[in-house]
Order: sequence, then C-alpha cells, then structure tokens
Amino acid sequence: MFIFGTNTKMQHTPQISQQFLQEVIEKARDHLNHVQLFYIPPYTSLTGVSEFCQRHNIWLGAQNTHWELEGAFTGEVAAPILKASGASFVMLGHVERRQMFAETDEMINKKVLAASSTGLRVMLCVGESAFEKRAGAGNTAVKRQLELALSGYKHPEQLLILYEPVWSIGSGGEAASPDYVARAMDNIRATLKEKFAREGEGVPILYGGSVNADNCAPYALLSQCAGLGVGRTGWEAESFVKVLRTALAAR
Repeated sequence: MFIFGTNTKMQHTPQISQQFLQEVIEKARDHLNHVQLFYIPPYTSLTGVSEFCQRHNIWLGAQNTHWELEGAFTGEVAAPILKASGASFVMLGHVERRQMFAETDEMINKKVLAASSTGLRVMLCVGESAFEKRAGAGNTAVKRQLELALSGYKHPEQLLILYEPVWSIGSGGEAASPDYVARAMDNIRATLKEKFAREGEGVPILYGGSVNADNCAPYALLSQCAGLGVGRTGWEAESFVKVLRTALAAR
C-alpha cells in the first residue's frame, strides 16, 4: 500500500479542511484501494474532520505535540488531547520546528516517547542541511537524528520516517535527485535495522521535499520508498490528486 498525504502547516481552516478532504475523496475515488492517505492540518481542524477521516480510512495527523502529557504549558498541546481530538498520529522533528523553535534532538526524543505512551503513531522527520550535504556528512547527520530521536522507543510497528532534506523543502527548495534519495533511504533502512533488528525492515520510509506531479514518478519507483509527503503542491485537492495519480501510475 502506497502512503500519500500532506502537511498543510498554517493553511486550511476547519471549513477548508472539510472541503479539501471531500474533494480529494471524490477526485481520487478510483485509486483509494491502492493508497493509504494521510492528512496533517492545523490543530483547529482535527475534531472537525476526524469522523470523516475514520469513515474513509484517512490517517489524521497533528503537526506537533508537547513532551509532557499535561501541565502548565500555555499554547502547547499534549498527546492525549490530540488523540481525543481524533488524531491517529503526530509528526515530529520537522525542520521548521528544529530551526524556528530551537527544538533539540533531546526534545524530539521526549516528544516521541510521549506520543508513543499515548498510543499515537509517530511520523518522524529527518534530513540533512545544505552544509552537512556539502561536507559529505548527510548520512551521518540523518543517522544521528534517528538514533537520538528513537532512543528508548519500543514500537517500530507504529513508526513512519519522512525523509526531507532541509535544502529541498520550502518555497525555494530544490528536489533531491532520485539516486540521492535512494542512497539516503538505504542509510535510513540500515539504521532502523541496527536499532530494531528485523522489525526495522518494516518501518515505512517516505520522501518529502519539493514533490510535484513532474518529479514524483521516479521517487515512487524507489525500492525503499513506501510513499510521499507533498508540500504546498498538495494544499489544493486537484493538484494533490494529480500528484497521487502520477505516482501510482509509475508504480
């Protein structure tokens, strides 16, 4: 099953989220037996679309969580609240959280463990910076992120890895070549197997980073690629489904 979806960041009001998902289901109806869709909207959309997502088997994700399960942390959202709001997984370690909000590997690890204790699936984002790439240390950086974020984590069956090279995301991002992504995914798979033994072979690895309808096919064909995370291209239902159709046709 091909895993496919989008993180809408600070896009999509609750009403737009409902409209978006309804349009996606209508436009992608012929492909739903071949794909596991996921959708990661702002917190405010979770409760409004949770029933729809359950009915259509869409994984509904949150964009972040706090590492404490409750407490005096104004403006934060705890994992139990996310689960009660309908989220089935949470995305952690996104580069925007690392860079803009100074999230450390230790903080991300604590969030991973908090989400796991609540029964949420974890989508862990990893990726090297442009400097690490130029220095030939990309694989080392990603391996380190995985090892630290997953320290003490015991549920690989509830884990997904989203590989997003830092230099490839955002409005000025440059999509990585399929060969580059293949090597990076081999490194991720090897690290997961070191960590979880045979169970590490079954952890889905997704690629995200300036994915669109023109470049998605080669990524979808990669042996280690279990799916794609689409950025701004996926924020409109028509373009979302166009990328999905192209990727599935390639497989």
